[in-house]
Amino acid sequence: MDLNLLTTFLAVYKQRSITAASEQLNLTQPAVSAAIKRLEKVVGNTLFVREGRGISPTGAAVSLANKVEDPLHIIQSVEQQINNLNVYCAESLMPFVCHIKGINIIEAPLSEEELFNALISQKVDIAIDVTSSKKHSVVEELLFEDEAVCLVRADHPRITNTLTQQNYFEEQHIALKIKRADMNIVDFLSDTDIKPRKLTIETSSISSMLMLASSTDYIASSTRAFAEKLAPQLGLKIFSVPLSLRPIQFRMLYHRRYLNDEQHIKIREAIKQAVSQH
Repeated sequence: MDLNLLTTFLAVYKQRSITAASEQLNLTQPAVSAAIKRLEKVVGNTLFVREGRGISPTGAAVSLANKVEDPLHIIQSVEQQINNLNVYCAESLMPFVCHIKGINIIEAPLSEEELFNALISQKVDIAIDVTSSKKHSVVEELLFEDEAVCLVRADHPRITNTLTQQNYFEEQHIALKIKRADMNIVDFLSDTDIKPRKLTIETSSISSMLMLASSTDYIASSTRAFAEKLAPQLGLKIFSVPLSLRPIQFRMLYHRRYLNDEQHIKIREAIKQAVSQH
C-alpha cells in the first residue's frame, strides 16, 4: 500500500475536512479526494460521509485510524533517524552551520518557488533563507538579523575611506541573480523605490562576487557577518550601504508535519545555537 494514502487519510480524519487537509498537505482538493477514493478501494469500505457542510468518518475510518496512526508515526520517525536532514541554506550562513552533525547542506535555489516546492514535497527538511511564507503548511521562525554591506578592493582608485551615495550609483556593480518576492535583494530590503544601479556582472554566488570584486573596481554586496569572514583574506574593504535598507532577516522554514518531530527539533535547536554565536 502507498503510505502517502495513509498520510492523506489521517490528515482528512483529523481535520474532518477535505479543504483543511489539502491546505495542511499543500495539495489540491481533487488530489486529496482522489487519494481517499483510492484508499477506499484498497480497504473495501467507505471512509467518510457527508455531514452538514463537512464530512464525518465512518466506523471503518475510525477503526483504520486507530490501527495506522501510531505505526505510521513510528515509520516516519525511523526514516528521519536513519537519514541526515537535508537543509537548504543561504550561502552567507553556510560557514556558520556547516559543522552541525546530522544534516546535509544544500545551497538554497535561486527560485523561491523551487524552494517551497522542495519543502512541501519533503525533498528538503529545513530551509534557511530570507524569504517568508504565507502557506499554512509551512512554519517559519526568525533566525538571525544582519546588515547588508558593500565591499570593494582595498586599493580601489575612487573609493577610499567612505562610500557615498554618489559613489554607489556612479560605480559598476556585481549583483546576485537570486530574487525573493520577484525582486532583487536590494529592492527587496528597501521600503522605497531605488534608482537602478549600473549592473555589470550577475552571479549566483556571493563567494564568486567577492572574488570578482577583489580583482576589479566593481562593488560587491554581502551580509556583514559573511563579509567580515572573507574580506581580510581577499583584500576587501567593507562599507555600509549608503541607502535606507531594512535588516536582512534570515528565517528557518519547515513543513508543519515536523513541528513535534524529536530529531527535527534537535536539529532546529542546533541551527539556532550555531547562528546565535555570530
